Amino acid sequence: MHERFSDRARHAMALANREAGRLNHSYLAPAHLMLGLIAEGACVATEALRVLNVNLESVRDEVRAQMPETEGPRTIGQRAHTAELRDVIVKAIDEARKFHHRYVGTEHLILGLLSIDSIPSRVLRAQGVNLDVLREKTLALLRSSVDPSHDLAHSRHGDFEWVHQQELAKAFRSPKFWHTMILAVDSANRMGAGEIEPQHLLLALLRDGSNGLAELLAQKGVTLDWLREQFAPGGAAAG
Repeated sequence: MHERFSDRARHAMALANREAGRLNHSYLAPAHLMLGLIAEGACVATEALRVLNVNLESVRDEVRAQMPETEGPRTIGQRAHTAELRDVIVKAIDEARKFHHRYVGTEHLILGLLSIDSIPSRVLRAQGVNLDVLREKTLALLRSSVDPSHDLAHSRHGDFEWVHQQELAKAFRSPKFWHTMILAVDSANRMGAGEIEPQHLLLALLRDGSNGLAELLAQKGVTLDWLREQFAPGGAAAG
């Protein structure tokens, strides 16, 4: 799949992964994506639902109620997509093509969710949401406003704001990538951070003695302990 996700769509997917973690699920399903879209907040998907007088808090509570927390070891990192979620993404990409959009945004994801039989689609239909009507409202919203997160010129990270799924999959297949990410998660947890940030990745790279980076930077006086002091609350980098 070569279609590209907008910043908010990728953030919604990340929030979906977090919701799955809260429920102690080792997989990512359409229900998690619905929760992620609601958690994202002010995006085209949620705005379109609000226009249709959908009670998002009620949807969130009902979706969560139908996905009980499970027992077992917690999963760290990105979770595998269920077949249903893969179908949702395929449908979302198809919706983007119909709109002649070069990105996949939250608006396409919510339409994808309604296109297959799943917990979110059943909950939304119970609130009177129809796929064709939602598509119409979404188009109306897009005509009336432009979301800067969909435009590379306004992207916070330039061209890197857009990541091809196939390119991202290369990293996900790498054991070294996952080892670094696990160390980054641990660094974030130790520092009391709610999300992984660039400094946690840098600390993870220095903690991994197999890549030679720690030895190289140590020659310039950059050590793991020194970086931890800089990133600690009150440190030079933190300020």
